[in-house]
Amino acid sequence: MLSQNDMEAMRLARVRQLFEAFQNSDGSETGLAKFYYWLQDHYPHLLPPAHVGDAYQQLKVDLSGLYK
Repeated sequence: MLSQNDMEAMRLARVRQLFEAFQNSDGSETGLAKFYYWLQDHYPHLLPPAHVGDAYQQLKVDLSGLYK
């Protein structure tokens, strides 16, 4: 069975992979916002858990280094 840390690492890797492949992202914060809403519609289970706080702000942390 996977640990909580392993599951979080897998979630983070998948989110970063999807962001890099996302067609509407130009690498800017606007692209990040578009990706957030797309992710919310298509893969809501990949967003950070509600108990973490603001999902958009956490997504920005998750994707740090991949956008400007």
